[in-house]
Amino acid sequence: MDELEQYKRRIKELESDLEDAKSLSAARERLLIANISELNDVFGALREKIKEIKERDERIRSFDEILTRANRLSSLGELAASIAHEIKNPLISIQGFAGLIYRGKAKANTEKFARLIEKEAERLSNVLARLLDFSRMSEPKKEYLDVNTIVEDTVLFLEHHLTRFRKIELTVEKGRDLPSVLVDEVHVQQALINVVMNAAQSMPEGGPLIIRTGQDHGEEVWISVTDRGMGIQEEHMAKIFEPFFTTKEKGEGTGLGLSLSKRLMEANQGRIDVITRLGEGSTFRLLLPSSTTISTEGT
Repeated sequence: MDELEQYKRRIKELESDLEDAKSLSAARERLLIANISELNDVFGALREKIKEIKERDERIRSFDEILTRANRLSSLGELAASIAHEIKNPLISIQGFAGLIYRGKAKANTEKFARLIEKEAERLSNVLARLLDFSRMSEPKKEYLDVNTIVEDTVLFLEHHLTRFRKIELTVEKGRDLPSVLVDEVHVQQALINVVMNAAQSMPEGGPLIIRTGQDHGEEVWISVTDRGMGIQEEHMAKIFEPFFTTKEKGEGTGLGLSLSKRLMEANQGRIDVITRLGEGSTFRLLLPSSTTISTEGT
């Protein structure tokens, strides 16, 4: 009898344990269902958030395209305003002098006014030439040349133009025994003129402007232009060779000079680099492959 009672008690304990296990399993199942439901909600929320992010990304890309177009239009507008300013003054002068001659009120000064009209017309021609040079650069006509001779010829032209700047002290320091360069002389001269004029404009109160020539480790031959202006701000460094970018006052430049110089140098397998320090000045270098390098590459 004692054994039978023990078995019955044991059976009851097992039945109780089984009920507890069933309750625990049911609780686990309910918890799992709740977790799955919560995960589904989270997944749904994430899917909606991803959708929103994609839509926002598409809108941002759309806005970026709009801003890019707007920036281009703004650049064109700034260019047009700058060119209009440069064209306006000569046109007013030409109109005024021509009117005086036409009305016969300047008989004693007809020759003088005719010369002034010719001068102002030349200014207009130069503005248009700069635009054409930028938009339709000619293919380089290369020949082997001495870089020092290029600098000498360019300086002869520059000395006249630099007289309109205050107290610019131009110095030329030429390197010795430099190899020739295979370039289009007009292209290099035009690039050098643009860089020199920018350097002069960076020193409104005047100062030393040094043109040097030299060679880097038997490879590139260079022409450097050093000024003692205010230097270039860091945020502008990435933009200085972009078309239409300028930090000058309205009407003082089109922002095409450095961009055109870069294109001219690249057309001659060259490049431009710049070192600048705020408050101390800048050095631009026009670098060209030497004839020895070209000969080595060709073998």
